Order: sequence, then structure tokens, then C-alpha cells
Amino acid sequence: DKPLVFAGDKLGNLGIFDGSQNAPEVKVEDDEEEDEVAEPAITAFKLHTRTISAFQFSHSDPNVLYSASYDSSIRKLDLNKGVAVEIYAPSDKSEDAPLSGVEIARTEPNVIYFTTLAGTFGIHDMRTPAGKSGGTQTFQLSEKKIGGFTLHPAQSHLLATASLDRMLKIWDLRKIGKQDGQRLPSLVGEHESRLSVSHASFNSAGQVATASYDDTIKIHDFSDCVDWRVGHSLTDAQMKPATVVPHNNQTGRWVT
Repeated sequence: DKPLVFAGDKLGNLGIFDGSQNAPEVKVEDDEEEDEVAEPAITAFKLHTRTISAFQFSHSDPNVLYSASYDSSIRKLDLNKGVAVEIYAPSDKSEDAPLSGVEIARTEPNVIYFTTLAGTFGIHDMRTPAGKSGGTQTFQLSEKKIGGFTLHPAQSHLLATASLDRMLKIWDLRKIGKQDGQRLPSLVGEHESRLSVSHASFNSAGQVATASYDDTIKIHDFSDCVDWRVGHSLTDAQMKPATVVPHNNQTGRWVT
């Protein structure tokens, strides 16, 4: 019914701005030297104890928002009730595993995907009873921080990760096998940038956009991915970006 803008901060607060509101009227007195600035009305929820790194709206219920945080947890916020519940946290409550991303596939409303600052990718089944093990799978996809990840909107078995080791990697979740002594999804291909890659984002056409600290936005074209079979691999030439856009990504703040 109205445009809403959501933002998370470093203290674990989620702010919601109603974009349809009119700016409050400000009465300027004759003796005031400075103009008074009207503040918009913003609703806030205290969801986490540390930075909210990412959030994702449910595809099946637009009133549900999932948020990931550096406090190692994922919470589910019911916007109608204004109530949030924890749906994932490490089984060891003393474990510090800050989360960098969260996503839900359109085809699997009960499964949530996440990444950590330690380079881990996780899959959690939200139907697992509280306190029960076995509902979460984790894979060490990078030795360094995964800054962002994304699933292909239509081919949800395809995963793109961006990491501090300067890599964009494409994975196929349909095939999980042992590599170097650990269980990993099938690696389809990888591309190395000159500096770290902050985020990778799939679109429904099969293209991936990345933001990198080498001051570029790169567009990789995997539009033929609908035909990829299990075990498909890409050459270095096929992993090269189709388009490179110059962009100042070193603004003094982390570029998402």
C-alpha cells in the first residue's frame, strides 16, 4: 500500500521509513538564526545485539523479514505482530560466528542459506526442532571472509560467492563431494580480481554483478546456465567479465 525503506545499523537496530509520509511542517520563528530541519517518522526494532549485515524478505509472506547479524544469529521478524524470533544460531552458544549474508530460495521457503566472516557457507532447515542437531550443513568455501553471496533466482542450486581472497566463485549445490578431505559443493568456476570482492549478485537472466576494491563493477554473463548439467565447469575465459564498469569503491566505508 505504501513504499517502505528498511535499513540495519551496527547496533542491531532495524529502521523502517515510510516513504509516503509528508514532511512535517516547521514553524520558523523570526528570531531563529538557523533553519530547523524536520525529522521523518521512523519505526525501529531492536533485532540483534551487533551489526545487522544483511536481510531478506520472505518470498511466500511479504510480512516476514529474515535478518543476519554479527551476533551469529538469524532472526525472523513478523512485521504484522512486531515480534522477532531466533531461527538459527550456532549449536555452541559460546561460538562467535558473525554472519555476512542471508538468503531464501523461492522454491524452498523452509530452508535458509547464510555465509560467515570466516568463509563458511551454511544451509539450515527451519523445520528442525529447537535443540535438535542435523538441521544445518556448513561448508568451508573460502579461507577468508565471504562478504556477500547470492543464489540464482530461477536456478537456486547455483551459488555465487564473493570473498576477501579476491575471488568470485560459482558453485553447484546439486553435487556435494569430498575435496581435500572436506565436503564441498561442486565448483563450477572462479575469477580473481586484483583486490577483494565485496559482493556478488545474480539476476534472473543469469548474469552476476560484483563490487570489488579494485574500483570496478564487473558483470559476468552466465545466461546459458539453465542448460548446465551436474558437474559442469567453466574455463578461465568463460569466467572473465563481459563488462567492466569503473566505479569508486574506496570511499572509506565498506562497499556492499
